Amino acid sequence: MAGSTRQSVETTADDLFDKYTLPKIALTIILAASFLGTVVTGRLAGSGSLAVAVAKWGYFVALGVLAGGLLWKHGFVSPGDLETGADAYCARMYDRFHWIAIGALVVLVPGAAVAIDRYAAAVSRPLPVLALGTAVLGLVAAGGTQSLRSASVDAQFRGPLGLAALALALAAVVLTAALEVGLRAGDGLAVGVRVLHLLAFAVWVGGAVWNIFVAVPTGQEYPTTPVIRAAGQQLERFRWAVRFIIPTLIATGLYQAVDALGTTIGTYLGTTLGLAVAAKLGSIGVLVVIFKLCPMWRACSPIDGVCDLEEMGGQRDGPTTDAAGPEPTEVTSDD
Repeated sequence: MAGSTRQSVETTADDLFDKYTLPKIALTIILAASFLGTVVTGRLAGSGSLAVAVAKWGYFVALGVLAGGLLWKHGFVSPGDLETGADAYCARMYDRFHWIAIGALVVLVPGAAVAIDRYAAAVSRPLPVLALGTAVLGLVAAGGTQSLRSASVDAQFRGPLGLAALALALAAVVLTAALEVGLRAGDGLAVGVRVLHLLAFAVWVGGAVWNIFVAVPTGQEYPTTPVIRAAGQQLERFRWAVRFIIPTLIATGLYQAVDALGTTIGTYLGTTLGLAVAAKLGSIGVLVVIFKLCPMWRACSPIDGVCDLEEMGGQRDGPTTDAAGPEPTEVTSDD
């Protein structure tokens, strides 16, 4: 009977945690599109160096991983997740993210140095550049300290250091967007559009990395009812964010393309730069298709046979597991 119970729960967990082929493809497309965008903006700003583009792209991605990951850590995870038998799951997720954050910080520092050097040479006012440098240093200090020190999940969740790191990451995204526009002497509207574009990118890429490399492998280690419930609710919060992110990326991407290259079709089809912009816009269209096709986005619940996570309410008081000796709770459906 115990073996049957374990098999039932692990099968249910697989329904949630094994549907990630399309999200991995989506993440790859996001990263490729962002690299194209970095190359294009560099060319438009008069810098054709591939090395600079790679360094800045690494900076953008690392900043996105940190900003989006910290948003999931302190936003998509809810206080209830720490009180319903999923606290060990959340603690393990935090541990996994800390290693990813350390790697992101290692990439962030040299990339930020290259980007800030470019901004300092191009813009006339030093204050935004100094502010960005301060935000990056603060992010490295706060994020590095939290990732390296040992603390309980309750102490980490929405603690002062974590919230400071999140605020600094978001501030760095906003300042980076403004300075990127400053490289081409853009106006206030262009700054606002670029800010929205980079914020949407950061939330998506950071959330995607957390979802694929943090939530999924951790969920496979804890295939219990409270964990499945908490993971499903966190995923649903991210799904709602993506529903706003996609149209934001489309609208801001189109605006930036028209602002830079105009509306002549021949410009997009007859030049290398235009083809790169068209490819980036096309990749966003592919992401829309993936969003529609992926079972993780279409399901009303991550658990087959349960359309409303509240239907699991009667099972919340059943047996749960701990990290040392799991005895999974059975999850059934009417299928």
